[in-house]
Amino acid sequence: MADFLFADDFRLGQSPTRRFYEFFLKGYIHKHNNLMGVIQGFSSLILFDDSINSEVRESAEQMQTSAKAATDLNREILGATGCARCEAAPMRITDALTYWKGNAEEIAGPLKVAVEWNVREPLPPVMADTTRLAEVFFHLLRNAAEAASEVPGSSVAVDLFPPGEASQGGTVDLFIRNRCGQIEAETLRRFFLPFESSKGTEHFGIGLTAASILAGDMNIRLGLRCAEGTMTAWLAIPVAG
Repeated sequence: MADFLFADDFRLGQSPTRRFYEFFLKGYIHKHNNLMGVIQGFSSLILFDDSINSEVRESAEQMQTSAKAATDLNREILGATGCARCEAAPMRITDALTYWKGNAEEIAGPLKVAVEWNVREPLPPVMADTTRLAEVFFHLLRNAAEAASEVPGSSVAVDLFPPGEASQGGTVDLFIRNRCGQIEAETLRRFFLPFESSKGTEHFGIGLTAASILAGDMNIRLGLRCAEGTMTAWLAIPVAG
């Protein structure tokens, strides 16, 4: 697996200042969300007035949409800066698959992308935070589905392997694959950086950063590989001891 680019450099240390910055960012985002809530509230009041002209209505709708987008961005930033606390504990991925599959269809369905699952049982318990692992998976799946939607007839494949089948052992290995154009290694490396995106300004460009930080906080390795027209994301999830 040496040809994978891993997000190991994005693992946050446990220095004494980390807690300070977590506290600072959480407070800042809380205050910012309060301001966005006021903007959303007043724009909603404006839109309730049927007598306003089309220009005012359009401006109010833009205010409301922008305020919601800012709130969504704030939520993503919490994960991408290590402020989303991870409480790793033994869990069974098999128990979460129904939820994962349902949300995967909600993500990929509107893009007209099929999701194909290959789950090799039995899968042993792993050490992870159930909620945060799901967030990492959905970030990666969303990236894969959006890329696959640009290749007619393409799909996303999700593989889950027990220890020793896809790697040397000690981890349950999750792979997410999609067709894509060729991406150079240096470009692929930049995708881990915050606000880097190849998908236009409508994307925050922070999903892969959040996935990297959350994975690192759970001692999960996240790697990317682009080869022969296929992008592969690999999560090596430690088996519960």
